[in-house]
Amino acid sequence: MQNSRDKYIPALGYSWLTSLYDPIVGWTIKESAFKTDLLQQANIRPGDRVLDLGCGTVTLTIAIKQAHPQAEIVGLDCDPTIIKQARTKAQKSGTNIALVQGFSYDLPYADSSFDRVVSSLLFHHLSRDNKLRTLSEIYRVLKPKGELHIAD
Repeated sequence: MQNSRDKYIPALGYSWLTSLYDPIVGWTIKESAFKTDLLQQANIRPGDRVLDLGCGTVTLTIAIKQAHPQAEIVGLDCDPTIIKQARTKAQKSGTNIALVQGFSYDLPYADSSFDRVVSSLLFHHLSRDNKLRTLSEIYRVLKPKGELHIAD
């Protein structure tokens, strides 16, 4: 059972809208523009290990892997329904990305295990306390000289 600290706002605010996430977001915001900018800003190099935190339906995760096939890409999201959609979408795209269900503020990774952490449209889903916990976890899993890139 989720405790009150672990509550999150589902994609689009309501669980019943989750299956419609991609078409609604595509229609209402310029997702491809800001995710392209985020991807360029992250300056990912061959061999980098990259965490897409709050990967949602893996639009950014897939774009990263397609742009940087020599990088290892991991997507993490807490919503089991979104992870199910993401697995289907990733499989259809033919990209090799790891997808993990977990919370951004309790990352299942060792210290200093990522070169880059990217995140788009996650932080507004978190309470203030969970934002701080998430930032602490990101700092923990980033390698020395690792970088965090956020669009929200």
